[in-house]
Amino acid sequence: MGGFMVSWRLLLAGLVVVLVLGLFLAYLFLYRPGVETTTQRPGVKLLIVTRLAPEEGDALKRRFLASSIARDYGIVDVEFRKEDVSKWPLYSTGGLGDLFFIGGYAVYKDLCERGLLAPIDDAEVLRVAESIGAYIHRGPDGRVCFIAVSRTIFSYTVNSKFLDKYGLQVPESWDDLAKPEFSKPLLSGEALISFPKPSKSTTAARTLQLILQKYGWELGWVILTMMGANSYIVESSEKARDDVALGITGLAPTVLVYGIRAEIESGGNAKFIAAKNGVLPDISPVALAKDTRNKEAALAFIKWLLSPEGQRALAELFYYLPYIKPEDTLLGRIYEDVSSNIFNYDPEEASRWERSVIYYFEAAIADPDTNTLLKKVWVKALELYSRGLLSRDDLLRIQGELGKPLTLRIIVETRDFTREYAIEINKSIAEDTLFRDKFMDSIKRAAIERYNSILRELERIG
Repeated sequence: MGGFMVSWRLLLAGLVVVLVLGLFLAYLFLYRPGVETTTQRPGVKLLIVTRLAPEEGDALKRRFLASSIARDYGIVDVEFRKEDVSKWPLYSTGGLGDLFFIGGYAVYKDLCERGLLAPIDDAEVLRVAESIGAYIHRGPDGRVCFIAVSRTIFSYTVNSKFLDKYGLQVPESWDDLAKPEFSKPLLSGEALISFPKPSKSTTAARTLQLILQKYGWELGWVILTMMGANSYIVESSEKARDDVALGITGLAPTVLVYGIRAEIESGGNAKFIAAKNGVLPDISPVALAKDTRNKEAALAFIKWLLSPEGQRALAELFYYLPYIKPEDTLLGRIYEDVSSNIFNYDPEEASRWERSVIYYFEAAIADPDTNTLLKKVWVKALELYSRGLLSRDDLLRIQGELGKPLTLRIIVETRDFTREYAIEINKSIAEDTLFRDKFMDSIKRAAIERYNSILRELERIG
């Protein structure tokens, strides 16, 4: 019995020695004086709601995940989810999304004013943003709602082979596109332009805003109506880019990066054009979703975008104009090309009527029924002109009649679609789908009535 007790005590003592030795060795391995240690973070996946195309999101994801910032904050994956801006509010609450990235000023301002963005209150992020001159937007409560991490350039891309087929010169400015000679493809059953639906394309929405600001409300709608008559209406900016690259059409409104890609894909037939005094520089915002579950990691992504590494990625991948201009890129040459043609775009003013304008365009000009009828009317006018039955002044008068803002009737109210009325209903268009549907239905009916009236007038001529 005594021998057993001695053996048991020796065994217990041995176990204690082994345990102490193990703890000591672990201490030596994990803690080394003078070497900083970091706490291992659980793997984080960010969901970023965006207007970037899937391939663009994938390219930016690879750059970011390879960065030391992503590693330091334990970010192991990023999903860039392209969504229509009408769906963005759904990602603000319930922890469904973490960030919003790229898209229109008006969208971010609306999310901010509706309390759907978490404030960006990280002192380091704000310090860096201020130091590089980034645009910082504060909400009604004074807190930072979103930050612009770069600027985006919008104009149009042409396909010279398509233009040559019809003996057309490269248009120098947006209003050139309303000239009758640019409707030649229409007489052969083709379209000069691929124009995306503005509710699905930031590029198209910016184009509407630029033209209405640059040329004024009345003339702007005439130009947009003639562009619509000369367009295939397509579902996305990517489709418009591919059409002009392939020579399916001769022109498409594009962001700079899509113009550069079209040039490459077309073997040089396509070229990005800086419209004369008509290049729109827009901010590229980023914001936190109100109920993000990964605020620290989301702020880390913003830090990276504002860093020299992130700024270079935006320049090299998307040809954005960053606040920190990287060396040894094409941006120097491109900036020289566009800087003398920058239009003084006012995003705050445009945000007051943006949604009204988008859905007016889609009902009066881009809807399949109205667009088909609009083309029919304009082709008839061109044919009469070619036969000498209409003068050029007659053509310009018909353009004015086609493009004059419509009078609409919603329930018992009859109103002209003026800028003031567009501002008045903008919030309802954005938030009330029932009102929006009634508005679009009223616009479509008014457009069809007008186009048919002009067509009957032309048919009486010959």
